[in-house]
Amino acid sequence: MNYHDLIEESEIIEIKNGDREGAVTDVVYNSRRAVPGSMFVAIFGFETDGHEYVEDAIAHGAAVIVHQAELEKYHSDVTYIKVTDCRMMLGRISSRFFGHPSSKITITGITGTNGKTSTTYFLCDILKRAGKKFARMGTISNQIGDEILDNKGRTTSESRDLQAFIAEAVDAGCEDLVMEASSQALDLERLCDVDFDYAIFTNLTQDHLDYHKTFDNYFKAKARLFEQTSKAAIINYDDPWGQKLMERIKRKNPELRIITYGADPACDYQAKEIECTTSGSRFVLEHEGKSVTLFLDVIGRFMVYNVISAVIVAREEGIPWDVIAESLKDAPVVEGRMERVKAHLDYDVVVDYAHTPDALKNLLATVRELCAGKIYLVFGCGGDRDKGKRPIMGRIAAEGADFSIITSDNSRSEEPEAIIAEIVGGCAPLTDQFTTITDRREATQAALKMAAKGDVILFAGKGHEKTETSRKGVRPYYEKAVILDVIREEGLEKA
Repeated sequence: MNYHDLIEESEIIEIKNGDREGAVTDVVYNSRRAVPGSMFVAIFGFETDGHEYVEDAIAHGAAVIVHQAELEKYHSDVTYIKVTDCRMMLGRISSRFFGHPSSKITITGITGTNGKTSTTYFLCDILKRAGKKFARMGTISNQIGDEILDNKGRTTSESRDLQAFIAEAVDAGCEDLVMEASSQALDLERLCDVDFDYAIFTNLTQDHLDYHKTFDNYFKAKARLFEQTSKAAIINYDDPWGQKLMERIKRKNPELRIITYGADPACDYQAKEIECTTSGSRFVLEHEGKSVTLFLDVIGRFMVYNVISAVIVAREEGIPWDVIAESLKDAPVVEGRMERVKAHLDYDVVVDYAHTPDALKNLLATVRELCAGKIYLVFGCGGDRDKGKRPIMGRIAAEGADFSIITSDNSRSEEPEAIIAEIVGGCAPLTDQFTTITDRREATQAALKMAAKGDVILFAGKGHEKTETSRKGVRPYYEKAVILDVIREEGLEKA
């Protein structure tokens, strides 16, 4: 196909050297990936402007340049197409280049502040039990069938790579794609021209305000997912933002069916009699006058909410209740999500990715229900991110933990001590049961030595992450491995 097949006339503001008839060999947004005959789309990034790399793309063989800003130089043997929004066009062009793959597979998008990753794993496990081949895209990794793929550190890939991934999943024979849809990805048009069949809204609490600036902007970014969904919106009715989302959907996409879940009697799928223990969670799920009792092999009330949204998609896809029940009995342990560290200790050690106020609050509340002793909390806040949540998380730690060790968590370009001080600002007015230890490994050593029989130590914030980023650069740091290493070094395991 040539560029005429990839861009419609109505999308073009201006074209130079438009007589080229050769086939477009690839669509790229990174000049280093340009090859002879390729189309380079110059998008604006967080740190760089793709327009600055047009000449480099041409040097690598790019024959068609899509741009929105004026360029300093134009070559007579290169076609230049000026558009209004290169980010949006990258998604549209990529979808067309790969044959609009999202129309050939059932896609479920999951958005919300917390619970996206766990929900993808729950749903994918149910699909697998039902004998369906699936693909998954999310925070920890991507997956096609049984093959685990590197996600290059992005929850939601850039639109060109996303469309290529969907096409690969289709070619591999996948029937379903389950993916996390981050607010930044939605705002940056990475999901442009992706046809979603189902969209799940888990919850909305403070996060990413460094990017979105206001909570309303954050909400609107999440809500965009439901404007490109065709079969059903699955919404946590117990979250007040879920109810606001329902009203927005009725205005923006009135044909879309809404399915609600939660503990409220008004929900289409109502959760009742939730009982959480150290061995898992049992609950009754009522729908259309019928009740089914389910056991989830994962602890936490908030995990019950996550799994219900996955169950709804499964039921919409015709998967029987007995298959769903069998999946939940042996639900996958998601790396760094309420993950218990296996060691011979008198106390429990749990690693969780909780890095937002609501996630931390839910984590502490869940463990409080199950803990006979004290809760020790090790956590910090990321640098160059939403600063407003730091004192809030300090307050939540003071209210929910018996003792907190406030430490580093990807301080990036900021001084870790300054971040810690902001967290302490929310903690100190409420309690003196905390200390600060900047080095996270040293904080780990201190916590593991403090705990006694029946206690629980929570390590929050890093979860599955394998690195720690600071002004000194990026160093390897995998929370669970560090914990086990310290236990071994200090000789803490019982015979």
